[in-house]
Amino acid sequence: MIKKVKISNFRSIEKLDVEIAPITVLYGPAASGKSSFLYSFLVLKNFIINPNQQSDGFFNLGFMNLGGFDNCVFNHDKERTVDIFISIDDGEYGISLKKNSADIFLNSEIIKMQAKVSIPYGLNQNFTFMIKEDEQEYTVNWNGISSSVSPKQPIAETQSKATEFSIKLNKLPDYLKGKIDIAPHRRVFFLPNYSPAPVSPNPTSDVEVASIIINDPDLPPKISVDLEKIFNRDFRLYIPPGIATAFFQTTDKSSRTPVYLVNDGFGVNQVVYLLAKIYRPEIKTILIEEPEVHLHPSIIRSLVKTFCSIIKEEEKQIILTTHSEVFVSSLLSAVRRKDIKPEDVKCYLVKKEKRSTKFEEQKINEKGQIEGGLSSFVEGELEDLKVFFEKS
Repeated sequence: MIKKVKISNFRSIEKLDVEIAPITVLYGPAASGKSSFLYSFLVLKNFIINPNQQSDGFFNLGFMNLGGFDNCVFNHDKERTVDIFISIDDGEYGISLKKNSADIFLNSEIIKMQAKVSIPYGLNQNFTFMIKEDEQEYTVNWNGISSSVSPKQPIAETQSKATEFSIKLNKLPDYLKGKIDIAPHRRVFFLPNYSPAPVSPNPTSDVEVASIIINDPDLPPKISVDLEKIFNRDFRLYIPPGIATAFFQTTDKSSRTPVYLVNDGFGVNQVVYLLAKIYRPEIKTILIEEPEVHLHPSIIRSLVKTFCSIIKEEEKQIILTTHSEVFVSSLLSAVRRKDIKPEDVKCYLVKKEKRSTKFEEQKINEKGQIEGGLSSFVEGELEDLKVFFEKS
């Protein structure tokens, strides 16, 4: 899983270095920089998928275009570099991006590598590095994304070691390229039925996510089990004989009445989308913008329980933003009930000081308590309560 993220000069994030847990929650005022944190993952992913484009293209996320380098560099200062570095257990990968060039970094326990390239970059350069281990030498050929390792003395033992090195060095960019996905704000199925369609590297449209569900026979039952726990509704596909069209349906278990998903509530609809994203087998880290959208507080609590079970049973990682004190308090209650360990949760209060976003870690103990309480998160509610209980 992702262990640490370092960002500099991206939108309102001037400098940031934070640790990430299996469940990481960002909360705080609107427009404070929470979503920018999530979007940084996709900018780095776009670079890895296709560095052979203008730098502005890295900031087009598919579901949203952030406006290019000039609009995304902190304070619109074109002399700065946008730095995004992500670490997993095997090391760190990142870029320092300018308008027309980039420095690429891969730091692992085996070797540290750095390369400077022009943007667009067609992966047409080869950077050579050396590894020495157990009196043997190995040559690393790196194009800034993928690596190949060959031994100076090719015998069975060194060939095996070279393969091991290659796997470790490629694990970082491969993770960022294929194991991170996002569930943005706009996540609703707009049609009663769908046919399979091509899926992009960053699938966010309803047609793409519907295609993911249709093409994976294991997804509908997984979604259905959780949907029943959360809403007391099941989820299923109805595919009429002889056609390649699937109708998305839910059934209220109490009334036994099936309806098309598009005619169900927005809350149910968007949770089906969320679960489809989370349960994609190749995805390990899912980024979610405000999972509580359109949900009743009791449903939010059930969703939190579901997230806790998913990270344990499916070994997934969830990084999310929220404006819901119910979501945060439900997660803290889950820690207290021992549904999840305190070390598996990170909470950050995100605030904006003048132009710059600041992250303040809210440390959680085994009783599910946050040091200093949630007062900074629910200041408005506390103020209203004070007025309500004032003596006349």
